Amino acid sequence: MKHIYIVLFCLSFLFSCNGDFEHEPIGGKGGSAPDPVKEVRVLRNTPGGAVLAYELPENVDIQYVRAEFTTSTGKLRDVKVSSYIDTLSISGLGDTSPRTVRLYTVNRKEIASQPVEVTINPLAPPIERIRNSMEYSVDFGGFLLQFKDNDVKEEVSIYVLKQTEGQGEMVEHQILYTSQQSDTLTVRGLPDEENRFGIYVRDRWDNISDTLFFTLTPWREDYLDKKLFKYIYIAGDETWNHYSGNPTRNAFDDVVGNTNFIHTAFPVEFPHRYTIDLGVDAKLSRFLLWQRPGADVLYQHGAPKHYRVYGRATDPGTGNANDPLEGWILLKECRSFKPSGLPLGQNSAEDEAFAAAGEEFVFPRDIPTVRYVRFEMLESWSGMLCSVVSELAFYGEVKE
Repeated sequence: MKHIYIVLFCLSFLFSCNGDFEHEPIGGKGGSAPDPVKEVRVLRNTPGGAVLAYELPENVDIQYVRAEFTTSTGKLRDVKVSSYIDTLSISGLGDTSPRTVRLYTVNRKEIASQPVEVTINPLAPPIERIRNSMEYSVDFGGFLLQFKDNDVKEEVSIYVLKQTEGQGEMVEHQILYTSQQSDTLTVRGLPDEENRFGIYVRDRWDNISDTLFFTLTPWREDYLDKKLFKYIYIAGDETWNHYSGNPTRNAFDDVVGNTNFIHTAFPVEFPHRYTIDLGVDAKLSRFLLWQRPGADVLYQHGAPKHYRVYGRATDPGTGNANDPLEGWILLKECRSFKPSGLPLGQNSAEDEAFAAAGEEFVFPRDIPTVRYVRFEMLESWSGMLCSVVSELAFYGEVKE
């Protein structure tokens, strides 16, 4: 019984002390500040920032180095790096104004040293370089935006403004996203009427470029009605199987899905041809192809990587088995694009978003009016001897 009383006394003592316990840095409170970094220098100025180098003091309890600076929007930001590293990168500045950067060493008690200041001179930031290299050109249903000089492959948003009816205020029409070094982006959904537009670039730190203003008139563009499309089989075509739904319309039923697609048999040597009657005569402007979505098939499996699109105005009849391309005109050679460039089986969020929007291919302006379109698949992303397509869509000027 005596032992029980001793145990109870010890437990009550521990619980009574619980309220007096406070979390604190390793080593307890107080203590002296660590020595600052030494020999600070600017290794190089970079677009929107700089890379700094320094020597660490002899203090063994330094946990990290912190750099403080003021952003282009007037906010105080800091960057922290491990004490095992003797360089530090600053990024996200939206102009080329000189900046004072203050460097601190911080020990395990979260005590900071006296600051050491250094001045950096950032190079032109990505938003400015992209904006200054931006070129525009009229296109069907809108216009094209081309840029280069995003050497650091910064993730940016490109805002497209248009003027409202009656020469009113500028309103947001579309936001485009990219992290490519150079790119051609499309702005769509505009009538064939003259209008004034504005373009500016924004980064993830909320830096904003100057606005590029211009006036143009988009070319007329019609969305081809898929209800008029008809799958036809002619000599030289492969037999395309259909996973579910209407076996003749899965490639143009407005459904993009993992269980809604067309595919060839496997293994079948390339080329794999597929023919559609569009139901109207049209001067085509562009088309979109959607891959079958899914982590195990996107940019792999039988997803088309290299293919050609042919067209003709006259009915091909049953075709010519001896010369399958007789009477067909090459409209476009297509190579599928994977934004990330990651290896087979690895897809980034940008890859998934790009594919989900439909991969777009623009036809040359001088192609003839056609009614029949024929795909000729030449290579799949995995090298697999099979072709898989979830959905197709066509745009152009329908001839009355």
